Amino acid sequence: MKVSKETSAQHRDDLLRAASRLFRDRGFDKVGVAEITAAAGLTHGAFYTHFKSKDELCAEAISQAARHSAKRAAGLGDWSTYVDAYLSPRHVRDRGNGCPYAALGGDVPRESAPVKAAFSTALDRAIDSVARMADGGQGAPSRDRAIAALAIMVGALTLARSTTDTDLRDEILATARAHVIGDSAP
Repeated sequence: MKVSKETSAQHRDDLLRAASRLFRDRGFDKVGVAEITAAAGLTHGAFYTHFKSKDELCAEAISQAARHSAKRAAGLGDWSTYVDAYLSPRHVRDRGNGCPYAALGGDVPRESAPVKAAFSTALDRAIDSVARMADGGQGAPSRDRAIAALAIMVGALTLARSTTDTDLRDEILATARAHVIGDSAP
């Protein structure tokens, strides 16, 4: 059955959204093509209409997740609000819809060159975005300070997700927030 260009584009977007969420939630190796197509409400065959391989889907899903994260961050307004949302228990619990850098950063080094390249490009853009947001329009954005802030936040989120102790989780998040927003803020 022939589908319209609009329907085809929607199917492709559905596959990317499902893959992006599942990859962030469970990692690249723990999610198969059949599971992605089922989550998108499509058949296994639909996948190969839109993607040559799972690696191609992984790379595009990273790009989509990064764009979605950047859009959500821009909608939060100021730097402090963004940091509060990023370093929140809610973000810790919602890995599938959260930051792709914290969710997939440990997996990417073992992936193919196209997946690494997509992640690298997205990360570079995120650093620029964090620099602009942290600057608040007050002057030239500082990439090195943005890198430090992003590294602290991604690391804190990763550590907070790694503990079952909610008191320790909250301590990690609060300490990171104090360093990013406090005297050592970008």
